Amino acid sequence: MQQINNKQRLRVHGFFIVINALISMCIAARYFSFLPVFPSDLIAVIFIFAATFGQMVLLASVIGLLTLPFIYLPKRWRQFSQVTFASLGMALLYFDTLVFAQYRFHMNAVVLDLVLSADVVTFPLLMWLKGLGIIALLFLLQFLLLRYLEKKQSDGLEVVSIWKKKRILRYFSLLTFVSLLMTHGIHIWAAAVAYQPVTMVKRYLPLFYPSTSNRTMAKYGFVNAQSLAQQKELKMSQASDLHYPLKPLSVEAPDKAVNIMLILVDSWRADTFNVENTPNMWHYAQRGVTFNHHLSAGNATRTGVFGLFYGIPGTYWHSFLANGQPPVLIERLQALDYEMGIFAAAKLSKPEFSQTVFNTIPDLRIASKGKTPSARDEDLTNDWITWDQQRDKQKPAFSFLFYDAPHGYDFPEGYTPRFEPMTDAMNYLDLNNDFDPVPVKNRYKTSVHYVDSQVKRVLERLEKTGELDNTLVIITGDHGQEMNDNKLNFWGHNGNYTNAQIQVPFAMFGPKITGQNQNWGDRFTAHQDVVPTLARNYLGVRNDLIDYSVGVDLLAEPIARDWLIASKYSGYGIVTNNYIVEVGAAGNYQLLDKTNRPDSTLKLDAQYLKEAFEQMSLFSK
Repeated sequence: MQQINNKQRLRVHGFFIVINALISMCIAARYFSFLPVFPSDLIAVIFIFAATFGQMVLLASVIGLLTLPFIYLPKRWRQFSQVTFASLGMALLYFDTLVFAQYRFHMNAVVLDLVLSADVVTFPLLMWLKGLGIIALLFLLQFLLLRYLEKKQSDGLEVVSIWKKKRILRYFSLLTFVSLLMTHGIHIWAAAVAYQPVTMVKRYLPLFYPSTSNRTMAKYGFVNAQSLAQQKELKMSQASDLHYPLKPLSVEAPDKAVNIMLILVDSWRADTFNVENTPNMWHYAQRGVTFNHHLSAGNATRTGVFGLFYGIPGTYWHSFLANGQPPVLIERLQALDYEMGIFAAAKLSKPEFSQTVFNTIPDLRIASKGKTPSARDEDLTNDWITWDQQRDKQKPAFSFLFYDAPHGYDFPEGYTPRFEPMTDAMNYLDLNNDFDPVPVKNRYKTSVHYVDSQVKRVLERLEKTGELDNTLVIITGDHGQEMNDNKLNFWGHNGNYTNAQIQVPFAMFGPKITGQNQNWGDRFTAHQDVVPTLARNYLGVRNDLIDYSVGVDLLAEPIARDWLIASKYSGYGIVTNNYIVEVGAAGNYQLLDKTNRPDSTLKLDAQYLKEAFEQMSLFSK
């Protein structure tokens, strides 16, 4: 093959970008396979095709511009640079479709932090090797493509010369311009009239920020003022100003100091709290109350734990983190001189609970030791037992034990009983809508059973020392864990607000818990109810509940609630018995049935939105 001159290199580079853009479009089509229902509206369909075409050309062009200076290098370095950038870009796009398939959001700093931190998310070696194999394959294919284009250009034959005559690059550029014009024009109109089929679809493409121009559209009467006002109200606020609690606490000394133990299991499905999966926790729970329809404050750890300790929606997270504001619950426990035993398997700095929930606790134990989630679970149990042996028994104790094994589908090698058939390891690259969930669920159930064996050690110690009679024990999860329950290819959490991701086990037993509390039935209870229940019944707080929480007292007369708020990293949901209102960070919302599918027969109760907005703004100055 003869050497090609600079003009020929530019032409080859242009065709290399075009072909990669076309390949990217094919990969990006995967995003829209996760739409609950593909839109039938012509405008939405046109928007999808135009936006996908334009956005993929733009992303491919960005990579092309980054590699443009390298085309003047010697052949070997030129090809290596072009191929490397193109391969990594294509790999990121492909891996982003995998992330989006499970969580319905794109790769970002939070996701990368979770993936790279073995303390939070653990991937098996096989999965890492598979990912590297995909990158290597892409590198090889990109190299062959570039070499083929250069050979044709060097020989002056067929493919490139024919494309040159037909001016393909010019036509392609014109088509890209038209697609971008249509994309942004449609979105400007859709944003002005709050046209949901278009405004909700935009989140399916990565790094996609279509234009809006509501002021200009308002001049010509194209703005739906009522819908936009509602959308603006529902937008997530990240303001750092707080008014929490609303009033200073009015307190009195409790009649008797009661030990409090909060046992939290990461990613715990409600349907695995039973005699078979958790025989020990189930056995102890029969002494008290089990709530059958308990919802977490979120579908992810950050918001689930936040709601549990603060008693307010997780939408306040950013404000409380910015202010380093601890919860009323922890401050009251410390005021009553409780011994604070905080034991978590995963790091309390990811998410930043060390800067929020436990901000005022000195010498905070940040993480556990061990290479796997199950090893860290055993370590936290050992450390708690040591702490309980050495603590001052003249003081009441608050214990927080946060187990992690189910989050990583992990248990020690050789652990029995094993639920079969079981997958050997969790390979997230293999998960799709047709994947059989049974082997995955059995691995998960085994990990839950392992956590139960660790909790047994804790509760048996309390019983042996006689402390159990004076200890209120709460057992629950931070959020659920979906395994394609609704056949929409959701695996894991932080993806939607169906029961599979937000319903968790919840049981209480100990002082003041009697059979009379067993009358909640299938009414909603929530993580936001824990703080007011503890504050009012065990910690001597006399304020109205609304002064520091949006929850209710679980030991008082049960009440029926029409809706609850659950949140995630980038949005929130209003969950009712009949439907879900999913709201994005910008205020765009979708009305979905309980399986996360759009349903045109559902009717939105605007009063729910109004009341939800009041809750989410109540503690902001």
